[in-house]
Amino acid sequence: MGVFQGGHQRALYAAGLSVLCVLVVVLGFQFAADRGDVTSTRAAVSSWEASGTNPPSAAVRAPASEPVFAPQPPAGLELARAEEQDLAAEQALVPSARLPEGEQFPRTGEGTWRVVAGTSPRIGSGPEHTYTVEVEDGVRLTGGDASFADVVQHALSDRRGWTARGDLAVRRVDSGEPDLRVRLTSSGTARALCGFEIPVDVNCRIAQSVYLSAARWARGATAFGADLTGYRQYAINHEVGHFFSYLHEACQEDGQPAPVMMQQTFSTANDDLVDVTADNPQQVTVSRDGKRCTANPWPFP
Repeated sequence: MGVFQGGHQRALYAAGLSVLCVLVVVLGFQFAADRGDVTSTRAAVSSWEASGTNPPSAAVRAPASEPVFAPQPPAGLELARAEEQDLAAEQALVPSARLPEGEQFPRTGEGTWRVVAGTSPRIGSGPEHTYTVEVEDGVRLTGGDASFADVVQHALSDRRGWTARGDLAVRRVDSGEPDLRVRLTSSGTARALCGFEIPVDVNCRIAQSVYLSAARWARGATAFGADLTGYRQYAINHEVGHFFSYLHEACQEDGQPAPVMMQQTFSTANDDLVDVTADNPQQVTVSRDGKRCTANPWPFP
């Protein structure tokens, strides 16, 4: 989702974001997220960006360094006013992009993450990519950390997942330095990291980490209706797709399953994506062609 974001949220998290900005300059982060652009810092994939096609492999990676900070939202009246502004901005978007109604979710965390214990066998063939499953400190899940880890492991191990490509393998680890970290993140931290210029809660991938917003984890997206598990699988596979260097896609054939790299958090209709992303380019030019796909969480359904 969105990467270089502004507005009043930046003021809310000024201290944390200033640290993040310094790290971006020094370490040359690549922000490739569910509503963000692949930047010129990764010259090795610029030719793929220009052609609008996806690279055949995940050989090129962003630097492994990443920020660790604890964004501090304001309290009291200032927070109430900020939330009112958020709601007003969100209501101006097409309905499909808005966060659905539902259960409460963690809004703040500590900006650090704990690894969930557990490993998996190697899944797939080809070069192996290890990953950890992590939960932000300060975030507590009703079903415990394992309930999050189980969904992540299933999504990345499923025969319809990225390993179906035939030239890569994944394996979950809980120690050492993984290739990828999949992190459940409070909505406040997710906004600080992923941005909020398109004023809805989103997930994103930054360098070697995927950040899944607790807001979307709890409530999903309109395109998926009541299928919360399907949305969670989509969010994981979409952001991990960015890790494998895939870019955003549009609905290709009306009435058919959406590409997993379509921004289904916003909509499965191209016309809606045009409206949502008009002021925030999203790696791909989407045409107002009336095409509407069906929700799909899998790279190879």
